[in-house]
Amino acid sequence: MNFYPVPPTIQAEEFVRIPDELRCLNQASEWRGGFARQFQWIFLEGPVADLEGNLYVVDVPYGRVLKVDVNKEVSICAQWDGEPNGLAVDKDGNLLVADYKQGIFCLDPSTGSVTPRLTRRHLERFKGPNDLIVDSRGNIFFTDQGQTGMTDQTGKVYKICADGRLETLVENGVSPNGLVLSRDERFLYVAMTRANQVWRLPLHEDGTVTKAGVFFQSFGNAGPDGLALDEEGSLFICHPSLASVFVVDSDGVPKARIVSGSQGINLTNCCFGGPENKTLFITDSLEGIIQKVEWHCRGATKRPIVKQ
Repeated sequence: MNFYPVPPTIQAEEFVRIPDELRCLNQASEWRGGFARQFQWIFLEGPVADLEGNLYVVDVPYGRVLKVDVNKEVSICAQWDGEPNGLAVDKDGNLLVADYKQGIFCLDPSTGSVTPRLTRRHLERFKGPNDLIVDSRGNIFFTDQGQTGMTDQTGKVYKICADGRLETLVENGVSPNGLVLSRDERFLYVAMTRANQVWRLPLHEDGTVTKAGVFFQSFGNAGPDGLALDEEGSLFICHPSLASVFVVDSDGVPKARIVSGSQGINLTNCCFGGPENKTLFITDSLEGIIQKVEWHCRGATKRPIVKQ
């Protein structure tokens, strides 16, 4: 009988901690996360690294996008009445925002102005957008998670086509969360948090999805969250309740487990950046810390140019 070898465990290290003076100490927020640990007046998500070496993250409860520059100086890029969760960059260098409270927004980081991109579908509000990505053709994929789960399997995955059309790819999602495309953009991976799974969706030229399957199955109090991909096709799966980022190859075979290098456990999302695009940045959400790991190869997604 053949067994796969036990994958190595890699410890992340602290990259930067959001300083206390930039935390919204004792400020009320409607947002409530489902966690038992003490709230630190911040919750980081949605990291994006640009070509200039800057890193952008969201602070969900307080409607903020924070910028960490090459000197690890942290500043507020924008703030509004929302609950931003996911970030991506469009062809014009603007940040696209999946806002749980408001919908899909466009943020000009050079001015801090935030404008609606898509806030309704058929005049109805979305359940609660969670994350989004942009493909090489300018199509935008985003998850609409809301409060869906095992007893309400109605989470959605949408595609905003470059021509403005909105297509529904998934209507029965179990808390759809992070998402990433394969290198050839033929497959879409979507984290289904409450099912503790990552789904693999074959994408067809006519906009349809067939034979969607479970690519990754896990366990724990909460399931997979943010996803990333490296140039070898390995998938990085953030798993907050297990304080881990699991790395599996394109066939789903485990390659490594990245664990927290601090006291935090909520490793919610990750992206590649750094001088050679080989640094994996990980949001340690509840602690308001960004951790990092130096990886052996580059991320699959090219670092975008963001307006400065």
